[in-house]
Amino acid sequence: MNGLKLNNKGWGTMEMFLLTGGLLIALLVAVFFISKLYGSFDGTIGNKGYFDLETKLESAAKEYVIDNNIQIDGEQRISYETLKENNKIDHLYDENNKSCTGYVTVTRIDNVNYYKGYISCPNYVSNNY
Repeated sequence: MNGLKLNNKGWGTMEMFLLTGGLLIALLVAVFFISKLYGSFDGTIGNKGYFDLETKLESAAKEYVIDNNIQIDGEQRISYETLKENNKIDHLYDENNKSCTGYVTVTRIDNVNYYKGYISCPNYVSNNY
């Protein structure tokens, strides 16, 4: 009798369970790091909130440079205090309602101004502050 041979080159149940488990673990790790980057699920400010504060500073600096017709030559630093004194920004508070400070560097490259905000809060400081 000529018996049938099983083809052992395909996927089996055990391999499928292992693959599914591996993908599930990778998904959980990705969710963890995304939540750390953009803030936790309980609505706290997280890093995204601090990024928003930096962006708020940058927007105020753009408005300040345009309204005062400031010509940037190379790089210039504009402090939070200067922006506040000129009514371009009202306040910078973190998630705990603690006051933050900061500055914006304005760099002119090829006739284009580039703005980068830096903040210092009790629980967070921007890179290269």
